[in-house]
Amino acid sequence: MDNLSLPIKFIDEYLPKADPLYVVVYLYAFRYISQGDAVPENAKIAATLGIKERDVFDAMKYWRELGFNLGSKSVLKTMHKSIYTPDEIAKSTLNDKKLKLLFEEVQSTLGKFLSSADLQTLFWIYDYLGLNTQVIIMIVIYAKKIGKASMHYVEKVAFDWAEKGIDTVKKAEKLLARLDEMRTYEHHIKKLFGVKDRDFTPSERAVIEEWQTTSKPSDELLLSAFDININRQGKLSIRYINGILKSWTEKGINTAAQITMDTKESKRNNFEQRSDIDFDAREIEMLKKRLGH
Repeated sequence: MDNLSLPIKFIDEYLPKADPLYVVVYLYAFRYISQGDAVPENAKIAATLGIKERDVFDAMKYWRELGFNLGSKSVLKTMHKSIYTPDEIAKSTLNDKKLKLLFEEVQSTLGKFLSSADLQTLFWIYDYLGLNTQVIIMIVIYAKKIGKASMHYVEKVAFDWAEKGIDTVKKAEKLLARLDEMRTYEHHIKKLFGVKDRDFTPSERAVIEEWQTTSKPSDELLLSAFDININRQGKLSIRYINGILKSWTEKGINTAAQITMDTKESKRNNFEQRSDIDFDAREIEMLKKRLGH
C-alpha cells in the first residue's frame, strides 16, 4: 500500500487538539501499522524523527489515553456511526460521485431501499475505515452470497478487513477465493461426517482449516478417525478426531490398511504385557486373602 488514508472526522476532531509533536509521532507509527508491520521502539522513532525519546513516550501515552492503540493494527479509535448526521451524508453524496454510486449499487445488490441506518453504516465504512467503494461492494455481494446480507454483518466484515489491511480489489479477490475454498471444504466435511443440523464452531473451523491447508488428511483417514471417535465418545468431536489424526501422522500412518495393522499390533502388545505378569505362589495366596477367599 503506497498511500495512507485517515478519516476526515479524525483529522477534524483529534489532530487540531493534539500537540504537533504528538501528531508527527502518531503519523510515523501509523505508517508502519497500516502496512501490517510492527511499530519501531521508542528510541528508534526518536532517532529517526530527531526528537527526544521522552517526547515519543509522552506522545504514545497521549494517544493511548484517548483510546488509540499504536502498538497493534487497531490504530483508529472506534467512532460510532452516529457521529455522521443524515445532512452530512447527504451533502457528501452530492459532492462525491463514488459515494453516490456505492449507495445505488448496494441498494441494487440487496434489492431493497437503504434506510438511514444503512446509509450511516456504509458511510462510516467508506469515510472512517477508509475502504474504497469497490471493496465495500465486494463485501456486500459476498454477504448476500452466503445468506448473511445484513448491514450488521457487512459492518463486521468491513472492520475485520480494514484491520487486516484488505483494502484493494486484488487483496479482496484473493481473500474471497480462499473463503470460498474453505466453505466448500467445510461443506465436504459436513457431508463426510453426516452433519446436517448445525454449523461448525470457530474452534472447529480452525481445525478444519488446518486440515485443508496444512495436514490435508485423506477422506479414508478422516472416516477412520471419525468411526473411532463415535465408538469411543458417542458423538462427533472435531478436536478428538484431530488428536487421532496427529497420532497417526507421528507414526507415519496414512492408509486404512496401516491403521488396521497398528490396531492389531497395539492389541498384541497389550496382551503380551499382561501375560508377562508372573505371580509366585506366595503373592497369589496374599491376593486370595485380600479378596476374601
